[in-house]
Amino acid sequence: MQLPLHIRVKLIRQDILSALGLGGNVPVALAERDGGLVVQVDGREFFVASPLRWKLYKKGWNGRLDQLEREYGVGRHVKLGPDSLVLDIGANAGEFAHICARYGATVHCFEPDPKVNACLRRNIAQLNNATAHDIVIYKEDGEVSFGLAPDRADSSVIFGDKVPVVKKKAQTVASFCRENGITRVDFIKCDAEGAEPEVLEGIGDFFPNISALALDTGPERMGERTNKECAAILAANGFTVIDEKVGKRCMTYGVRK
Repeated sequence: MQLPLHIRVKLIRQDILSALGLGGNVPVALAERDGGLVVQVDGREFFVASPLRWKLYKKGWNGRLDQLEREYGVGRHVKLGPDSLVLDIGANAGEFAHICARYGATVHCFEPDPKVNACLRRNIAQLNNATAHDIVIYKEDGEVSFGLAPDRADSSVIFGDKVPVVKKKAQTVASFCRENGITRVDFIKCDAEGAEPEVLEGIGDFFPNISALALDTGPERMGERTNKECAAILAANGFTVIDEKVGKRCMTYGVRK
């Protein structure tokens, strides 16, 4: 496949670093499969919406999942097991579903960007306890304008005035759970690209049925973080709030002590 020169150069550099055994780097490649783009790493092919995503796998497949576990507090703020039910809001291509598979947990993955959702469905097809949903989790049921920015993983309701927009079905956490007979949620992982407060607003009276949440509250809402708004909602609903920076990711956790 024909990649931009700057990406080809960086992939060659990655090969050199891995050959020299420097920094835990491993070989990474990009290829076309069935009309889609895959990252090839550690004998695995993983569909991605943008060639820029290859950089996430410099330390290998397990290195990428280990990083996400740390960032979302798995093992520190939340324990997952075979009986766990997880909502992955902003699932992107489905990496967190593979973390859930490590523990045998059941996960519902929400990704409304059509291009990214197609990758998600391919990537979780072989997982027994993972389901993909093409809806926006939001503060109310209905239809919302959703901005598409798959190349930089920024698709969101917040960025609809800057990028191409589509109309998408929106549903609250509470509505989704009741519609699907879900009476408890052990963990919510949320990367809503700035719409985290709206996601929390839509939980409403279902909050008592949720054990823990981890939200990426980085500066994705017009350049501002959403941690204060999220912390206020979580505290008002009985959660202990923890605000941490894990690597480059700014996180807000809600846990029950």
